[in-house]
Amino acid sequence: MELWQVLLEGHERATTIYIAGLLTDLAAARAEKLIATIGGSPHVVRLDLRAVEVIDPVAFVVVARALNQWRERTRGQLAIQFPARSPRSRRPPLYLLDQPSASGIAVSTAMSCPINTSPG
Repeated sequence: MELWQVLLEGHERATTIYIAGLLTDLAAARAEKLIATIGGSPHVVRLDLRAVEVIDPVAFVVVARALNQWRERTRGQLAIQFPARSPRSRRPPLYLLDQPSASGIAVSTAMSCPINTSPG
């Protein structure tokens, strides 16, 4: 079972490269080969990364360089759609969950205890 997929969809005016799963060196090599086959007839190449779970920065650079070479060769336009940010990044880090809230009402934790001053 592959952990990545690279698909090409195109017509006369535009081409879209879809990458899904893990953007690793193997997926980048596949995308690079597909980009090399795109001629000058499409005016726009779109890279759709919305289904990518993990992006290896080195692999992304390989794909970006191939896209830049296509653009320089054909004077075409590029568009890249990145994945949405993970909803996990919107939650506070675990070490902040036990911290007192800055909003809300102040609650005194002082206890009142009557002092018995009578002897015995």
